[in-house]
Amino acid sequence: MSAHRWRTVGLSALCLAAVLALSAAARAQGSAAVKEQKSNKAAKVAVIASGFERQVAAKAAPAGQSYFFLETEWTNIHPKQKVRKDDLEGKQDRTMGVGGLMTGGQSDKKVEYVDADVAYLVPSFFDHAYLLADGASYALDPLTEKVAGGHGLKKEFTLPKLGDAKKVRFVFLVPGGARNLAFQFFDYSYGHILIPLAGDLELAAGAAGTAPKGLGSLKDEYIELAATAVDFRAAYKDEEAPEGWRYALVKLSGKSLSKGNIVQVEPTEYIWLATKAGHIYYGAGGSTTDEGFIRFTPEFAQSQEVAFVVPAAEKEFSLGMRVENRVYVLALGAPPAAGPTVGPKAVHKDGRTLEIMLFGARREKGLVILDLGIRSLVESGAEIQADAQFILKAGGEEVAFDEEATGALAHRPPTPFTVPPKSFVRFELAYATGAAPESLHYRGYESEKTFGLAGLKRP
Repeated sequence: MSAHRWRTVGLSALCLAAVLALSAAARAQGSAAVKEQKSNKAAKVAVIASGFERQVAAKAAPAGQSYFFLETEWTNIHPKQKVRKDDLEGKQDRTMGVGGLMTGGQSDKKVEYVDADVAYLVPSFFDHAYLLADGASYALDPLTEKVAGGHGLKKEFTLPKLGDAKKVRFVFLVPGGARNLAFQFFDYSYGHILIPLAGDLELAAGAAGTAPKGLGSLKDEYIELAATAVDFRAAYKDEEAPEGWRYALVKLSGKSLSKGNIVQVEPTEYIWLATKAGHIYYGAGGSTTDEGFIRFTPEFAQSQEVAFVVPAAEKEFSLGMRVENRVYVLALGAPPAAGPTVGPKAVHKDGRTLEIMLFGARREKGLVILDLGIRSLVESGAEIQADAQFILKAGGEEVAFDEEATGALAHRPPTPFTVPPKSFVRFELAYATGAAPESLHYRGYESEKTFGLAGLKRP
């Protein structure tokens, strides 16, 4: 019955050859006081050059945005550590652990120690390197992998020995008018690095990174989040919306409060827009990764966007986001639907799991279209299999819903067809049949129900 994927990504990467790895529960670096820090206990970072570019690797920046390149040099400054020579050479105890029994647990051999280099290793710059611009945090752009001197976003970066140095070129996509800039590198093992680049460092960091209020905001122990704007467009990332539909682009600003973890969410499954009537539309993509995830870093607010394909006639929505079994809601212009705005013709309670509602039926171009609703009664939400659970009986035969015809409806079911925890969803299903509809059979999780359709009309 459950349908969720919550992704908390630890800022896992910073570790040594001795496996001194970054821990999600490591000591927090205070963000209340914004202070320049060009090195930590293990690495030093120097900025060689930086600046704005309208085009990088033959790709032009989108309208209103610019690419910001950052040329850096990284140096391993971790002091050498004394280690046992035998450990360094990988020698093994071949006495099966009894070598010290005849000497009372003492070995006659003198232990030798040598000074050894400690490698500085970053498994993924993508999880650690950010640009702060006018109070928001921006992740590395994929063009970082294509420019001369760039580095793979998720490729390991290593400085094996004390004094080793390497140059790395980063690319970020930021608002074109950004004036206050700083480079932020998260390292919970050896200390964060924060380097001012332009303007005022306090303004770049956003005065401890508080998310703006915008259209609505929320905060708990996991995340601080605000929706700052909704923009309607005919296309998104070179994809045109179908006729009668358009993209709703929701701008978000937020930061993780989850003790050094990045909060990462898949918008096509766990972020949605809902109308006042309860029709919901899951995200079509997000802005951070090529895979479409959106993510929020600790310490500083990060700007994100999520795109939704919605009916062109709809203008007011609420935003929902699911994290584990928590459901967050922001009213962007309409309150979330706790239940139907009109009374259903019939209701069936599927045990303690769901309420199924029938609002009406109509004929349209060789189709029978049913107007339905589902209210989740459980904390985990519910996955719906419409083809197996909603069977129309017409002309003495069972008819499954028509997926293509249903997909063309303005009030089609959400994709994926998941009802968020403790939420109401209203939708329509289309059945291709010329026969008179007799009944709708619902096959539930705890019970079944047959709804009579004779004489029902759309309200």
